[in-house]
Amino acid sequence: MAELAAAHGAGESLTVNVGGRMIQYEPGLPASGMTVFGENGFVLGREAFSTNAELNMTVLHELYRLTFSEAAGGVSGQLAAQETQAAASFAARAAGQLP
Repeated sequence: MAELAAAHGAGESLTVNVGGRMIQYEPGLPASGMTVFGENGFVLGREAFSTNAELNMTVLHELYRLTFSEAAGGVSGQLAAQETQAAASFAARAAGQLP
């Protein structure tokens, strides 16, 4: 995560592998994060690094989606909305347990 934070500070793209998951930082991403099912990972944008709490929530959200999503094979608007709400709810609860 330190390498990703450094890339954020430098405004440069970076891809790392953490525990078998691809994590990419893209300074131009207009969101905190985005799941990349085919790569078993996710992309972080500038918004994710706005605060430590936002970074924690974004990572938790993306890990939840990668673990529990049924959308990898195709997605409807309803499924996407349900899974996004479930991931956000999990991230909010789990972030409350972090120091």
